[in-house]
Order: sequence, then C-alpha cells, then structure tokens
Amino acid sequence: MPNENKSSIPVLPIKHWWLLRDQFRRSIPGTITTNYLSSVLGGTENSARTNIMPSLLMIGLIDQDGKVNQDHAKKFRDDDHYRQYCLDIKEAIYPQEVRDAFPDSDSDRARVVNWFQNYTGVGISGARRMAAFYLLLCEANPEKKKEIKETPVKVARTKKATKKGPKEDSSQKDEIDKSSKQKKQTQDQQKLPGLNINIQVHISSDATPDQIDQIFASMAKHLYNREP
Repeated sequence: MPNENKSSIPVLPIKHWWLLRDQFRRSIPGTITTNYLSSVLGGTENSARTNIMPSLLMIGLIDQDGKVNQDHAKKFRDDDHYRQYCLDIKEAIYPQEVRDAFPDSDSDRARVVNWFQNYTGVGISGARRMAAFYLLLCEANPEKKKEIKETPVKVARTKKATKKGPKEDSSQKDEIDKSSKQKKQTQDQQKLPGLNINIQVHISSDATPDQIDQIFASMAKHLYNREP
C-alpha cells in the first residue's frame, strides 16, 4: 500500500540522487550518516540531516538508524534492476491518484507541480522538488543521467576596443595634439598680464593730407605690423 502520509513525500535533489548512485556503484556502505553524506555529496551535516536523510528513509534505502538496506542498494546501483527499483519506490510512496494522473515522465511538469502543491500544502519551491523527484522515478532510465555539475557562473566581459587602422590612429593623434596645443596657448594667454598703450600724435596744423596719411601708415606698420 502506498504511504498516504502527506508529509512523507521525498524531496531528494536530483543531483544528489545521481551522486549517491555513483558512490554506491563503487562501494555500498553499511550505514549512512550525516558525515558520510556531507563528504560524498558536499554541503554541511546539518543540511544532510534536514534535506537528505529524511528522503532516504522515506524511500526505504536506510532505516531509522541509518543502516542501509542492502537489497535496495544493489537494485539502486545496478542498471538491470534500476527501472524496477524506481517503480517499486513510486508504488510504495505515492498515492494512486498522482500515479494515474501522471503515469510517466512525459507528463506536464507544471501540472505535476500543481498537484503536489495542492496535495501537501507546501510552497511552490517544495512542490517543484517533489515533482522533479517523482518524474525522475517515472523516467526510471539509468542511461538518462542528469547533468550534476554546477552551472558555471557567467562573468561579464568588458568589450575590447576595436583596433584602429594606422591612418585613423595618426589622424586621431593629430587632432588630440592640436587640441592640447590650442588649450595650452589659451592658458598661456590667460596668464599674461594686461597691457594698455596710449599713443598721442601731434600733427602740425599746416601738415598736408599726404603727410597725415604717411603718419598713420607708419603707425600701422610699426604698431600693428600692417603694410600700407
């Protein structure tokens, strides 16, 4: 008979399921402790005690003392018995209702999540973990091992400046040099002290127009550097 206790639905992470199976293929332990799980799966003992041990107990892989059910462990790690082992867990734990509504791994995941959320009363995050493990058991295929590596963190890369051609670099450099030179000249001019020159020209009253023109032409030449 399936377990009708709503609080006894496994939430074993898929990653840990495959890691544990790989470990069992190497060696089946006699007893599973929180220290064993934290060493094999990573994480802390407290996390193993809270998130993993209860699920292993629910599926019958260990008893209350952490002793491993050797018969289950052998089926768990063996490819030839893996499918039947998953089906046995599904029939032993999950209500007939969910098994009838969602009999295989092709079932709509969102609807499976919704069913677990309504049945257990847990939040969306917990329902998703329950649904993921349930669909894993439905799939029951050791050849479809899920990716257990962490997704690499994407590091934002600064876009490198496009290399300019020789002509463009030279032109850009000339513009920068010209701008810097003009800026320096402006700064130098601002530093110079102001100079005011008052020139008084006394022209004789009997000077002729030609003489007056010559006087101003001479002033333009020597004071403003202008040719007549």
